[in-house]
Amino acid sequence: MRIIISTLILTLLIIVSCNKDDSIIAGNNTGSLSFSVDTLLFDTVFTTVGSATRYLKVYNNSNKDIYLNSVFLSRGESSPFRINIDGESGNTVSDILIRRDDSLYIFADVTIDPNEALNSYFIEEDKIILEYDNITQNIDLAAWGIDAHFYSGIADHQSETQYLDSLDFDGDGNYEYKFYNIKVLTDWADDKPHIIYGDIWITNGATLNIGPGSDIYLHNQSNIIVTESSTLNMNGGQSIDQLITVQGDRLESYYQDIPGQWGKIWLTAGSVNNKIEYAIIQNGTIGVQIDSIGNENPSLEIKNSIINNMSGLGILAQGSHVVGENLLVSNCGQYGVALNIGGIYDFKHSTFANYYTAQSRQTPNVFLNNYYEDINGETQFRPLQQANFSNCIIYGDNDNELLLDYNNGAEFNYSFDHCLIKLDTNMYNINADPLFNQCLLNNNPKFIDTDSWNFELDSISPAINIGSENTALLVPYDINGNYRVVLPDLGCFERVE
Repeated sequence: MRIIISTLILTLLIIVSCNKDDSIIAGNNTGSLSFSVDTLLFDTVFTTVGSATRYLKVYNNSNKDIYLNSVFLSRGESSPFRINIDGESGNTVSDILIRRDDSLYIFADVTIDPNEALNSYFIEEDKIILEYDNITQNIDLAAWGIDAHFYSGIADHQSETQYLDSLDFDGDGNYEYKFYNIKVLTDWADDKPHIIYGDIWITNGATLNIGPGSDIYLHNQSNIIVTESSTLNMNGGQSIDQLITVQGDRLESYYQDIPGQWGKIWLTAGSVNNKIEYAIIQNGTIGVQIDSIGNENPSLEIKNSIINNMSGLGILAQGSHVVGENLLVSNCGQYGVALNIGGIYDFKHSTFANYYTAQSRQTPNVFLNNYYEDINGETQFRPLQQANFSNCIIYGDNDNELLLDYNNGAEFNYSFDHCLIKLDTNMYNINADPLFNQCLLNNNPKFIDTDSWNFELDSISPAINIGSENTALLVPYDINGNYRVVLPDLGCFERVE
């Protein structure tokens, strides 16, 4: 569907570019100039966070040159908007010449003052005024604003509360790396969105609790980092209706399906008892990175959650302990799931579907490994003690979506029980491998619509009613809260007729 829509939009743009007069919308005052829009509308903008730049085109269709005495914002210095014409920016731009049958661009952006926000959602308005030849014309400006909590690891950016801390990575006495530091038990609720500029670090054995329905927005390259003995607890409640969302801080429609807009959630070595439940994590670089085992408990329990549209990896687990149930990990530029340098893993009723379109993907969807090469070129072994996949789907648009990369120098224990898997039969003979139990090989799972990221099962899916009853008893409800039948469907979605 997206491909069809994009083609239609491209066709319309070609038609419009071939006939300039058809694209002109008359201004809302009589005059010799006309405009490409009569209202420049900005999508929702967070307070204190600048918008993307919008533009309009001004056409001089008369038979004479027009000299603009002034182009200015009606609200003057009090306006949250800014304009830029031919590289000159401000609230007012003067002395502009538009030749006959020519045009010019006016660029505009907006930054909204949080002190003007009486409610969570509000609107800012202004007008661009053009004065020439005793004529006045105008274009309306409008932007929706949202008040929010701000957490900034950038020294010159306003935080709601300053918890700015520093580290000296180079040991030269210059504390150049700054971050917002959560050192004590902290609760985030859904009263307002939470905006992260720079990095947030959870340190000192602290726990960050993120409550049901909370919206987390991260700026470009920003990360959530959990350090030794500290904990991230994302508890999205008991249903899909209370999802926690984690995504980039650009709310314009253009950015809704752009990956790589922020960094990652990083559970560093020694972080403990991390939990993610009923969350959707999208449009970043790495969804969740988990490093090494902190104690006997899982480093991460992640359930009833979605990781989608990451430019790098959905889950990167390195020598760690992860338990996952009712997961959808989809559309990642490299691996959906990489279980690297050993560890302990258990995934039940999870769907790993990779149809990434932002660029060509050369890597398989799911990757298992038990060794690495150190800086001296020496092979170091890390045992893969367990990597169990039960009632799961591993599929995508590559020829092979599973890579078992092992070295005999360490344990490499895995099992695939009642799974649908796409893999290269020249690489694996699962019929001769007892660790593949009742798996369906290279059968298209018939997702409803991969183009619109709907990975529920169609009525003709071969993944229906072929799962293990024993696994379903351990995970009796699917990600949408539907009860699983005696013969369950594979993946995180149970089809309901």
